[in-house]
Amino acid sequence: MGKTEKVAVTYSWNRMAYVINQSLSSRGVKVYTGDASLINMNKFSLLRNSCFRYPSFYESKELFLKQLIKYLNTNAIPYLIPTHEEIFIISKYQKQLNNTRTLVPDFESLKIAHKKNLSSELANQLGISIPLTTSPLNETDCIAFFNAHENPIVLKYENSNSSKGVFYISKAEQFDNHYKNIGGFILQEYVTGDGYGVSMLYNKGEIRASFTHKRLEEKLSTGGTSTVRIGIHNEMLEEWSKTILDHLSWNGVAMVEYKYDEKKKKGWFIEINPRFWGSLALPYYSGMDFPYLYYQILRDGDVLPNFDYKAGIKVKWLLGGALGFVDSLIHDRKLCFNHLSLNADHFDDFSLSDPFILLGEMGYYLEKFLHSFELNPTKNASLNIDEI
Repeated sequence: MGKTEKVAVTYSWNRMAYVINQSLSSRGVKVYTGDASLINMNKFSLLRNSCFRYPSFYESKELFLKQLIKYLNTNAIPYLIPTHEEIFIISKYQKQLNNTRTLVPDFESLKIAHKKNLSSELANQLGISIPLTTSPLNETDCIAFFNAHENPIVLKYENSNSSKGVFYISKAEQFDNHYKNIGGFILQEYVTGDGYGVSMLYNKGEIRASFTHKRLEEKLSTGGTSTVRIGIHNEMLEEWSKTILDHLSWNGVAMVEYKYDEKKKKGWFIEINPRFWGSLALPYYSGMDFPYLYYQILRDGDVLPNFDYKAGIKVKWLLGGALGFVDSLIHDRKLCFNHLSLNADHFDDFSLSDPFILLGEMGYYLEKFLHSFELNPTKNASLNIDEI
C-alpha cells in the first residue's frame, strides 16, 4: 500500500473546513482539523479526521504559529490549508513552516486584497466600476459625503471581514461612534443590486478554476454572509475578477464580491475575500471541487485549468437561516419564515450521511453567544493585517 497522504486544515470549526474535510477524506487523504475551540463541526463529523487544538491567533499570533508548526512537524504533515484570517500570519511567516507546503498569496498582495481602501483603489485603477468612495480625513469630510448622497451611505473599516466592520449610516449622528477611528475606514455610496461572488483558484499568478454564484438570502438584514445561493455565470464579473487577481499575481483562492443590477446589466466591485469563503459547499456540490484542486497543486505542483460546473444548484446554510430568522425578529420586528425554508438541493451543515455536524456548529455558536450575547460577535473576530 502507498503512503497515506496528510493535510492539516486550520480554523476548522466552520463550514469551509468541513467541505475541505469532506472532499479530501473521500479521496483517502488523512485530514487533521485544527481550531482553538473545543466544539466545532469537524469534531462532530463521522469522517475520520483527527482534531487538534492550538492557541487562538486572535489572542497571540506567536503562540498560534509556534504550536501549529510543532504539531505539523511532530505528525509529519506535508500540506497546510488555512481557511480564515490565520492566512495573514501564515503568509507573512510561511518560511517558518519548513517542510510544510501551503498555497497562499504573498503578504503584500494579500494586504491589498484584504484592506477595503486598497482593494477599491485597485479596482478603480483597473477600470472596474466601484461605488463612489472616499477616505475621510476629518469629521467635516464625513458630513460632506453624507449630505452629498442619498441615505444610507456605507461605512467600512479597512480591516474587516464579512459584515463585521460594515455600517449603514442613515443619520449624521451615527458617525459619533466612528469619529475616533477616522483614518481607519472608508465611506461609499449605497448601490442597489443582487450580491454576486466570483470565486477563483490561482497557482503562481495563473488562473486554474472559477465559479460564480448569486446570493438569494443573507443572514443579516443589513447584508453579510449568505445563507442561500445559486450557481450561475456572469462573463463581465468573471472578467473583472480575473483582471484584479491577475494584477495581484494571485496564489491560492479568493472570492471577489459585487453588487449587480440585472436589469441594467451594471455591476460594482464591493470587496475581495482573500481566502476560502463561507459558501464553499455550493461549488463543491455543483461539480467544482476547489479543495481537491487546491490539494492537487500542493501535492503535484499544478493542475489543469477547470471552468466547468453545473449552474442552477441551490445550497443553503441551515443554521445561518435560523440566525437570520432571529435577527429579523429582533431588529426588524418581522417573522421572515423564508429563512427557515428547506427549499435547497443541499445544505452547508447537514447531510443524512453525516448528520451530527449541525450539532457541532450549533454548539460553537452557543459558546460564542454565551460569551458575547450577540448573534454576530465582533470581539476576536478580525485581525488588523497592519499589525501582523
